[in-house]
Amino acid sequence: MKRICFLSPDVVHTRRVVNLLREKGIPEKHIYVVAKHGVELEDLPDAGPESNDFLAAYARGVSMGAVGGLLAGVTALAFPPMGIVIGGGAVLLSTLAGAGFGGFMSGLAGAAFTNSRLNEFKEAIDRGQLLVMADLPKQRIAEFEASIRRADPSILLMGVEPPVPALG
Repeated sequence: MKRICFLSPDVVHTRRVVNLLREKGIPEKHIYVVAKHGVELEDLPDAGPESNDFLAAYARGVSMGAVGGLLAGVTALAFPPMGIVIGGGAVLLSTLAGAGFGGFMSGLAGAAFTNSRLNEFKEAIDRGQLLVMADLPKQRIAEFEASIRRADPSILLMGVEPPVPALG
């Protein structure tokens, strides 16, 4: 799967292209629409987690938290607190606890910010255009691009990128 991104001038044009994608068999869970605050999307699929930085921040937090937990566990192993003997299980537990805590806290912080991958589209979205992203089978991208151009020439195709892997 590859993600195709395109800009639409308004909700009417966006609805036309989203319906085209649906008719060609793309499930709604693979279509994302991002608009500026206040634009009523009605029956269009919302970007949901694609519109904020939760997943990227969560992934960074897990890795940084795991490193911090590992360092804390190794330090406690080397310098046992209050004469308590600590084994390798405590190091593993502190690493997992650090990863969980780091992921949770970073994810919460990231949810408050716009997805950093959408920065290149920020000005267009602020002007009122809608960003539509769709995860498509890579062997059919040219077919979809041609269909979109035929259906609505006012749609501006912005390119193809690999989708962010889902966690879980």
